[in-house]
Amino acid sequence: MSFDDRGTTSLAGRLPLDLLVVSLVSIGVVVLAAGDGGGIVRMALGGAFVAFCPGYALISALFPQRTSRIPERLSTLGFRREEPAAFSALERVVSAIAVSVVFVPFVGFLLHYTQWGIRPATMVPGIAVATVGLAALAAIRRLRVPPDQRFAVASLAVPRRLNAWVREPDRPVYTALNVFLVVGLVVAVAGIGIAAATSTNGERYTELSVLGTDPDGGAAVADEYPRELAPGEEATVRVGIANREAGARSYAVVAQLQRLDDGDGETRVVERSELDRFDARLQRGESTELSRTVEPGMEGEGLRIAFLLYVDEPPTYPTVENAYRSVHIWVDVGDASATGANETGPNA
Repeated sequence: MSFDDRGTTSLAGRLPLDLLVVSLVSIGVVVLAAGDGGGIVRMALGGAFVAFCPGYALISALFPQRTSRIPERLSTLGFRREEPAAFSALERVVSAIAVSVVFVPFVGFLLHYTQWGIRPATMVPGIAVATVGLAALAAIRRLRVPPDQRFAVASLAVPRRLNAWVREPDRPVYTALNVFLVVGLVVAVAGIGIAAATSTNGERYTELSVLGTDPDGGAAVADEYPRELAPGEEATVRVGIANREAGARSYAVVAQLQRLDDGDGETRVVERSELDRFDARLQRGESTELSRTVEPGMEGEGLRIAFLLYVDEPPTYPTVENAYRSVHIWVDVGDASATGANETGPNA
């Protein structure tokens, strides 16, 4: 592979344009990830961001010279060579993609042991911060290298640069292999870009919870629910909703008091009354906790206060079966003993 530095006084030789582009792509992906949009821009930037930028920044920080020579023991991999291998421009690209494959999961591994955890809202900024930081380090190291030894993208004429990297006039077999490699890289990056633009980024769901209040500190806890109520007595609980979906969502929650019957070996609702209804709109990754007061209108043991969550508008007849998420607590109105709380899915 050949690399034309075009002298040591060019703008690209003094200003690390490649590292600047890597940093701008990383920042651009963070901005796009903050919204709900996608499209071709997100596909292109997402592919470059995941498959190339982190590895390129790290490789640039490790090898600031124009032709950084790899130690012979590492480069030969057990085979004898007359001289150490030079780290060419195309080899940097290949190495950047390979390093990115390892680097991105490593960032996720580190985030797993932090308070933020592994989520799209933390992974994208985490990778971007690491990439920009490595790019800044690479720029500092590169500028400390003498201009005649400094790696630089000396020309922005892409076809001419690509031809210089790929073509081996005296070795047609090498040229064919280089062309195959470049095409493979383009296909790989495009595939990753499409995945970045269309992937759901893991499981998408909405969290629904009902919490009681700690009598000592007043904090919300998964206990201390109202268990026994006198007729006409009000009960206060905290309903929590967390949006883990792909974008903003409008939610509606319907609270029902239900009387159940276990006859014929099948549990079914034989009586129900609506206690409360409220709405909430949450952005992606946002959560809320609302204090709601309900007053049961029927008496009996083992009554169920169910909170049914729907995306957008609830149906005419809300039930546990048609709810997107549901959670309930058991209560005795009049006299009784109580049980705890139990969460169910859409089909409970």
